Amino acid sequence: MGAAVRSQPQERILAGVLIVGFGILWFLFTELSLASVDVHFDLSEMSIWAEHFAFGYKHPPLSGWIFAAWFSVFPRENWAAHLLAASTVTASLAITWCLLRDHLNFERALLGLAALALVPFYSFLAIKFNANVVQMPFWAGALLYYLRARRNLRAKDAALAGVFAALTFLGKYWAVYLLAGLAAASVVGKEARRFWTSKAPYVMAIAALVVVLPHLDWLLTQRGHDTDVFLAQSVFSQRSPLADVERSLRYLVDCVAYIVAPLIFFAALLPSRAAIADTIWPKDDARQQSLILLVVPLIAPAFANIAFPHRLTSVWAFPNWAILPIVLYGSPLLTVERLAAIRGIAIAVTVAVGSVVVAPWIAYRHLADPNYFHRQHWQQLADAVTAQSSRPIRYFIASPGISEGIAFYLPMAKPVPASPDKELVRGQEVAVICASDDKACEAAGDALAGPGGWSDIRLSRTYFGAEGPAANYRIKVAPKG
Repeated sequence: MGAAVRSQPQERILAGVLIVGFGILWFLFTELSLASVDVHFDLSEMSIWAEHFAFGYKHPPLSGWIFAAWFSVFPRENWAAHLLAASTVTASLAITWCLLRDHLNFERALLGLAALALVPFYSFLAIKFNANVVQMPFWAGALLYYLRARRNLRAKDAALAGVFAALTFLGKYWAVYLLAGLAAASVVGKEARRFWTSKAPYVMAIAALVVVLPHLDWLLTQRGHDTDVFLAQSVFSQRSPLADVERSLRYLVDCVAYIVAPLIFFAALLPSRAAIADTIWPKDDARQQSLILLVVPLIAPAFANIAFPHRLTSVWAFPNWAILPIVLYGSPLLTVERLAAIRGIAIAVTVAVGSVVVAPWIAYRHLADPNYFHRQHWQQLADAVTAQSSRPIRYFIASPGISEGIAFYLPMAKPVPASPDKELVRGQEVAVICASDDKACEAAGDALAGPGGWSDIRLSRTYFGAEGPAANYRIKVAPKG
């Protein structure tokens, strides 16, 4: 299975139709199921980052870069944000298909594609664009080109592997586990000596370093206070050693739970004991490499958490699964007929279509769900303050629950600093958006923008005749447009 598998034109067309169709279905699901609420607050955070180009923000910069590029073409609308998430997953599957066809015949690759489509990271959990989702296509690309470079030693493939690995790191630091997997795989197997005596690993390392060096410089010399606070409060934690072990075990169990559909597909193929043994530890070099590239990045976080306790969650394993079908369905001792692949695709399509059908009901539930209430009025509030100004809003003060999500709907606006300098905002359009009972927000607005000028509004969200709970707000814009 180590040699590249040539794909026929009709097979490429079919795979393309399936991948694009999958993306369209999940875009429709996202658009319909979230029609009663506004975008996730992660998009507002990226909106603030996108106001200026930098090699780092509170997080690595790739999400902000992609956000800025995407919304320089598309409007700041909910559907465009949903399309960005769906397009990222679609691109991930397209790259993954190339990876699978390098190592699997058409039936096995098709079954693998169907299996991944049933992993929630490619569907229900990928409906918002964030740092987890942004890693997916680049992680798959790094695996694709590393395995090609391992096989053919071409400098071009090695350079692309390095670039994709570096871009994954610029998406989220979780990619250190990808680098650990690549390092472990590179020294294992009969071809390891051949690989290391070639120029491929060095070209790969240089390409990765060139891409990531500006961010490393930022991380070491220009990193801001927000990054340190985020790491201290939201990532690293202090627990008892027993609690650390328990969290690591729970992380591993949850990871396995997310791939139950691919595992059921494997069991449905009725593998022999020999096929199971060959899957657990493959005989050929290419599949050994695939196994290491899957397992090391998955289990390394569990050990790292014990040594350096942090907020470990299986949701962060979004990008780890592209190579799973090669591990599960690659053994030559495993029989995979075309009917099995067709059944797998049929199940994946049925789930996707069924999800689109029930999506309006999900949106209706969101309308009454208090957990989504804070996401129902952001765009309406942005429209209200924009209507009071003839110029774009540059700064805003808002109540908690409003400030975290409204920036997406106020392009070029950013929150007023905690200790504002009045000269900083003098002459700039400042929007103050407060919940009606938030006196601290009103006081901050009066102190910065002057007393008076408040408008009282009452907002509610409707969806196909159903009305969500209403809320009262106080807003003003200074100076008046």
